[in-house]
Amino acid sequence: MKNRASSHLLVILLILLFEIAGYWAIHRGGVLRGYETSTIGAVRDLLMFVPLLAMVIWLSRVMNYSGQWILFTTAVLLFSIGMLIQYRLYSDPEYNARNKSAAREQKMDALRTRYIIENYDAAKKQLMGLPATPASSIDLNQLPRRAANYSIRDALTSSYTWIPIFSFLAFGVAYMFCVRDGFLLWLQRNSFIVVLLTLVPLAAAVVTSSAGKALGNMTPWEPSKIPFLLGFAGILTARYKDLGETYWGIPRARDVVPLLVMAMLPFVPFFALKDFGQMLIFSGAYTTLYLVAVRRWPQLLLFVGSVLLGISILVVGALPRDVQEKVPLLPTIARPAQTMLPARIQQRFHLWLDGFDPPSPEVSWWKKDYQEAINGDPQLKQLSEQSPAMQKIVNVDVWFDKLAFQPAQAVFGIASGKNTGRGLGLGFPEVIPIADSDYVYAAIAEELGLTGGAIVLLAVIILVVAGVRTSLDARDMFTKLCAAGLTAFIGFQALVNVGGILRALPMTGITLPFVSHGGFSLVTSFAMLGMLMAFSHRNARDQMLAKPSPGVPASPLNLEAVE
Repeated sequence: MKNRASSHLLVILLILLFEIAGYWAIHRGGVLRGYETSTIGAVRDLLMFVPLLAMVIWLSRVMNYSGQWILFTTAVLLFSIGMLIQYRLYSDPEYNARNKSAAREQKMDALRTRYIIENYDAAKKQLMGLPATPASSIDLNQLPRRAANYSIRDALTSSYTWIPIFSFLAFGVAYMFCVRDGFLLWLQRNSFIVVLLTLVPLAAAVVTSSAGKALGNMTPWEPSKIPFLLGFAGILTARYKDLGETYWGIPRARDVVPLLVMAMLPFVPFFALKDFGQMLIFSGAYTTLYLVAVRRWPQLLLFVGSVLLGISILVVGALPRDVQEKVPLLPTIARPAQTMLPARIQQRFHLWLDGFDPPSPEVSWWKKDYQEAINGDPQLKQLSEQSPAMQKIVNVDVWFDKLAFQPAQAVFGIASGKNTGRGLGLGFPEVIPIADSDYVYAAIAEELGLTGGAIVLLAVIILVVAGVRTSLDARDMFTKLCAAGLTAFIGFQALVNVGGILRALPMTGITLPFVSHGGFSLVTSFAMLGMLMAFSHRNARDQMLAKPSPGVPASPLNLEAVE
């Protein structure tokens, strides 16, 4: 596809047409199950394309954007798929219902009525006390249905209305600032101060957080990703040449200590919150930045080896006990690391490696949750005390009720989707408690199948490749590192999310960029997109200025060009 605004505008209009078809399919699926979908909610979602189309016109006509349009188009595709799945889930009366069994029974009644009318002959219907009519196709309007109760007021006050709007504003603000050389130069010089200022609200959020959440269902670290990235990129830009002076592949302490201090700052709140997922993402992003800045093989081998060693120690320490015992001396080696690991991380690794086989109630990291569950239910406690066999049954029930239910339902849903999916509105992703956020990929794969899941992954890959190209084309180290870091954040976050759902990695509760619409995640994703597109525009502008007159002086930020 040509890198022209008109071509990508046409693609976005095609996405809008497919989106309209998707909303119609969800409405039809809802009617088949006995409930109406909200027209107000559908119109609200489709109106989100108005600011998206306006941004295309603003970028092309006002800002004279010359960078890669594929960044914007793939982000719009992911965002539109996310809106479709959010609408599908929140239109279902069973999702987020207080009495899920009653809501499910209403849907089953509608399905049974439809099946009887379409497949039972007159004799069978008469035996059931129904009118003796022959089997015939049913008019959907004849089915009983539950009316949608989503009002205009609900739409105006919903976070699913305002968070996308704030995300678009964050995109515009990030682009307008990062396209300016002076602002980027100021960031490069004051990045450490920016990080210190960010630590103040982050520390307050950590103190007031519960299970890693703050301000309702919002994650406190999302707005801090970009400042931490800028700080690390600023330190690396100032030190990357000095890091090349090494002894046996080890940089001098005065060069590497500031880098380590900056790198460790975000991990302090993550350890406090026991958030293994954010540790993985930041580790991956920081590793990428270091590999981009330092290009000498001894340092790269030493650094990559150290990272792999740390990951190996973590994985070995978190392995279930029965797995460790299969390797001689491994339990003895793993015991120190296992002692230091938080219970939550050990739970995540057990769910990953052996999630369908619950641990013993005597395992240290599971014992507390198990005791709380049976102490809160006298009947369960009485059953568990009857015999060891009954205790084992109770342990299985508690395990799947507290921890393993969501991963198990996600795996079953993806398997049932097969190649083409059950169809929009015809699957059962509503049984996953947080299918709209952490497990949104499972909902996509169930209803759109392998095809829909592959489209999401392909879009993420295209976005990452475009981000890598933006980093490679950058003419100064700070922009190069920022573009690489932003791309790494998006890529690693998608990898950790999808890998956790598919059980290729431990599940960590990370959202899928641009697709999960809850909390600050969408705002941060669009802000990163705005920065990436600003860097891409600067690269294209620099290339155009360099062609006609190579002797043109470099911009202020390009004074320290990449060697």
